[in-house]
Amino acid sequence: MRTQGFTILELLVVLVIFTGVLTIATRFLASQSQDTRIVQERNEVQDRARLVLQMVSQDLILAGSSRFIRGNEVRFDEANWVSCAPGTPCLTGDDHSERDTFITRYHTSLYPNGQECRAVGYAFSGTTLLRADVPCSSQDPTGAIPASSYREFAANITQLNISYVCGDAAATEVGRPSDCVRVVNLTERFVRAALVTVTAASPQGTYTYTIAQRVPIRNLKTDEVL
Repeated sequence: MRTQGFTILELLVVLVIFTGVLTIATRFLASQSQDTRIVQERNEVQDRARLVLQMVSQDLILAGSSRFIRGNEVRFDEANWVSCAPGTPCLTGDDHSERDTFITRYHTSLYPNGQECRAVGYAFSGTTLLRADVPCSSQDPTGAIPASSYREFAANITQLNISYVCGDAAATEVGRPSDCVRVVNLTERFVRAALVTVTAASPQGTYTYTIAQRVPIRNLKTDEVL
């Protein structure tokens, strides 16, 4: 009569089956974890691109705005506001192929009295997008913003491409706001809109996401910025 218990062969069979099941489960969990990381990485890249596009668009839309709200009233700062004249334009920029930069000036109600006029700039350090937001009084006479005022805004931004649409009948697209001065009609030397394209990438460069938008710019026409 056989004694109760398992033989060595039976134990080996059970061990092989258990090992096989464990291996399959481990691979499944690893695959699920990898899929989760990929989805998270893509979501983070997309969110970063959308954030950059949103902030850049907001600053471009406000370019040249000389009004702000105080006490439920629309006000104009006659003492501190400098007209968007050719010598002090409210929107300047440089075309750097894939990583364009610009500086804009406008009023906003989000800051306390005396600081409503803001100079906002975007620059790059490698693929890191930098942003500066300072009172207009901190802006150099040349229209530049001190380099020390720029702060890291978004990493791994491989493209910030901005084309400016001039106010002429042909809606000429140019690489810099000042290029609109080339149009013939003096009353049409202003920026009507901007075409903004943003590309963000994952730290490893395995995934990129591009988003674009047309941004209306309505505050520059009357002041003959260019």
